Amino acid sequence: MRPRRIRQIVRVGVLSAAAFVLVSGAGLQAGNGLVEAQQKNGNPKPPPNMQNGPATLPSLDQPTLGTDPMRARMDEERTKAMNDDRQKRLAADVDRLLELSNQLKSDLGKTNKDELSVTVIRRAAEIEKLAHDVQSRMKN
Repeated sequence: MRPRRIRQIVRVGVLSAAAFVLVSGAGLQAGNGLVEAQQKNGNPKPPPNMQNGPATLPSLDQPTLGTDPMRARMDEERTKAMNDDRQKRLAADVDRLLELSNQLKSDLGKTNKDELSVTVIRRAAEIEKLAHDVQSRMKN
């Protein structure tokens, strides 16, 4: 970047900051007048919905004050369903892994000792990938 362009960017930034300070200062001044006018009119309290602070809803991560038996039961059922699904997927993947390894064994029996076919190499790579996926899912 050219030095002239940098100076222009700095100048715009400084002027923007100065304008922001002036506008915010004017807003604070106007706000003080509003508070004084409300106090003169006999309305020193803030509106009722703002007296106790903003209302907040409990987040999903925070436990509620009382334990909800229905929610606990739903959580247990969801966890059980997730574990059952995980077990079914693992069993299907292990069956596929066994099938691929048997196919690899039969393909290797058909080739001679000096050559390997492309399908044998691809099947070995597929077995390796599937085995890695099964192992990582078992750890989690």
